Amino acid sequence: MSGAVASVEVWRFPLDLPAPEVERLAGVLDARERKRRAGLRDPVHRRRFAVSHARTRLVLGERLGVPPALVRLRFGPNGKPFPDGGTGAGRWHFSLSHSGDLAVLALCEGREVGVDVEEVRPERDAVRFAARWFPPDESAWVAGGEEPDRVHRCLRLWTRKEACVKAAGGRLVRGLGLPVGTGPQPRVVHGPPGFPGTWTVADLPAGPAHVGAVALCDARPFRVRDRTAAGSADPGRG
Repeated sequence: MSGAVASVEVWRFPLDLPAPEVERLAGVLDARERKRRAGLRDPVHRRRFAVSHARTRLVLGERLGVPPALVRLRFGPNGKPFPDGGTGAGRWHFSLSHSGDLAVLALCEGREVGVDVEEVRPERDAVRFAARWFPPDESAWVAGGEEPDRVHRCLRLWTRKEACVKAAGGRLVRGLGLPVGTGPQPRVVHGPPGFPGTWTVADLPAGPAHVGAVALCDARPFRVRDRTAAGSADPGRG
């Protein structure tokens, strides 16, 4: 099995569901998640939080063989969640990201995983942001694009960096200087001094309104399995 190529399962979830569906899904949240949801003032943010975290529990429950409401999570120093308890729970790693009305969940057995998705908003000043935070070759690549493409280029680099940081369980501010490159993916990324690590990162198709990327720790290759069409277990049905 040591020579097997790792598989990353990826789900994309729409978050713009009607209120009754949102409340039905929210029934699988645990006490910590319910408290966090209640603390969100914006009803849109409450909806998105409930759907994305409930869908994550549905997938994890399937993998761990427990009801989604009983999935237990533990958290790393910077808040990265891990499945806790149950036979084989420690083998599974997952990462959740949402932006606008889209959530993306990545799940991998045996390797730390990070995923990021960002909504494309043309009003962003991509050139100024890249010049401030990215290495010179990357910021030049962003600035060299045509005006409609600059935001996409900036988000392409941003999501690659954040996917690596989330795989490492770190903070994004430490990863903005990661040299993720401007060429095709997948790519092996080596962390600079102060943020050691090696990640393999690949871009994810996320539709016309979003940009996404997924990363696994270490330099071994992996393949992405799109599970969106397959769906997942749904509470209260069947």
